[in-house]
Amino acid sequence: MTSKMIEELPENYYDQDDNTEVCFLCGKPSYEKVYTIGHYGFPFSFYQCQCGLIKQSPMPNADFFEWFFNQDVFFSSKQTDTKHIWGYYDYFSDEPNRMATSRWRYKKMRHIFEAKKPQKIMKIGPATGTFLAVAQEHGHQVLGCDVSSQFREYARSTYHVEIDHGRFEKQPYEDEQFDILLLLNVVENVPNQDEFFKAISRTLKPGGYFIFNYVEMKKNWIEKIQKDKYFIYRPPVCYAYPQETIQLILDKYGFTLTEKFNDRRVMNVEKVLSLLGWYKILAVARKLKLSRISFPIYAYPSKIIIARKNE
Repeated sequence: MTSKMIEELPENYYDQDDNTEVCFLCGKPSYEKVYTIGHYGFPFSFYQCQCGLIKQSPMPNADFFEWFFNQDVFFSSKQTDTKHIWGYYDYFSDEPNRMATSRWRYKKMRHIFEAKKPQKIMKIGPATGTFLAVAQEHGHQVLGCDVSSQFREYARSTYHVEIDHGRFEKQPYEDEQFDILLLLNVVENVPNQDEFFKAISRTLKPGGYFIFNYVEMKKNWIEKIQKDKYFIYRPPVCYAYPQETIQLILDKYGFTLTEKFNDRRVMNVEKVLSLLGWYKILAVARKLKLSRISFPIYAYPSKIIIARKNE
């Protein structure tokens, strides 16, 4: 399924029992429809609960993500000639930018990572393994877990880091196995969040750090301008979060917020403009040979959360 437009996805890619009468976070579901999205070739909807949590319904399931993160529709809309980007315009061409982003993030959180050495670090959804490679350079014991076999092989061959294949919450990791657990550019793509956050809490040592980022939906001016064309409203996204829901998640699963700051990613002009859907401007940038220029940017807008597991 790598054609220009996918007209429909198999029914078994969605949780047919999912509905808007359940909220894993507050337990008091009261949803209003935000948008029905139709410009990917098939309709799907996002709803917001009274607690603030935004979810897609029906929810994509494990079969969807096993398919999605191993297909060209995720890795390269350039190759599939897909107008609306599901994943990335040209994923592997951006590898230097991912490495630069990982080095910045490690440096920004050095006080966490180097409080003691070595630390056992798990990164869920590590993609090509750049952050794990940086952490390994600094002497840590690193491990990743990803649903993409392509990412697993790339990380092994390029950076010599180990990545387990599959969903994190389904793996037989030991209780209190990890000192630090990271989740960067992943949390919105997790369909079974209750099971997932319980697995994070179980496998993290008391006093250990849970580090993740999320797209801040409260007072998000880009979302207000782009409306249903905003990048968060696309097929791989299961949930989106205004800031109050992040605190609810931390409280529910036994974490205490210690730090919050703006995330920063190194991105090129092509990546930024394609995410925004500004294709006419992108065409001009390509003609002027400006599309591959890279720079650090407070993207999406994304926040990084550092939380400690309660002892």
